Amino acid sequence: MENEGVVTFDYAGKDVLVVGGSSGIGNGIAQAFRACGARVHVWGTRPQVDSYAGEAGSDLSGVSYSRVDVADPDDVDAAVCTFDKLDVLVLSQGTVAYRRAEFDRDGWSRVVSVNLDSLMHCCRRFRAPLQATAGSIIIISSISAIKARARAIPHIPHRKPERSR
Repeated sequence: MENEGVVTFDYAGKDVLVVGGSSGIGNGIAQAFRACGARVHVWGTRPQVDSYAGEAGSDLSGVSYSRVDVADPDDVDAAVCTFDKLDVLVLSQGTVAYRRAEFDRDGWSRVVSVNLDSLMHCCRRFRAPLQATAGSIIIISSISAIKARARAIPHIPHRKPERSR
C-alpha cells in the first residue's frame, strides 16, 4: 500500500476560521485545512487581501479574508463573518514589539492585547457557533512561553501554551 501509515483528514463541509492566518504558521494552517476540503476564513491585519500579494509565507488563494483588529474587542464583535457556522477556530495571532518597545507602556499594552486578551475576545465571540457544531478551538503559541530568549522576556507571560481535553 503506497499510503500506509499516512493519516488524512476530511474537512469537506466544515468551516474553519484562522485568526492570524494571513502569513507564517497561521497561513500554513489555513492552507492545510483548505487542502483537506474545509471552507477557510482568515482574519488578518491588513486592509485587503491584495496587501499580501507576493509576500513570502502568505498564500491567501482559496480562502476568504477580513481585516480585524483582534486587540480591540469591539472590532472582534463587529466583524462581519462570511460563514453561517463554525467548526474550528484557530487562534494563531501574535505580535512583537522590537527594539525593547515591549518595555514601553504602549508597546506592552499592544503585545498583551494581541497575544493574550484577543484569545478571550475571539473565544467569547465564537462560543455559541462552536457549541452548535461541537467545534474545536486550536491555540498556537510561541516557544518563548516555555523557554526564555534574550531580549524577549516580556513575551513570555502571555504566550503560555494551552492544553485542553
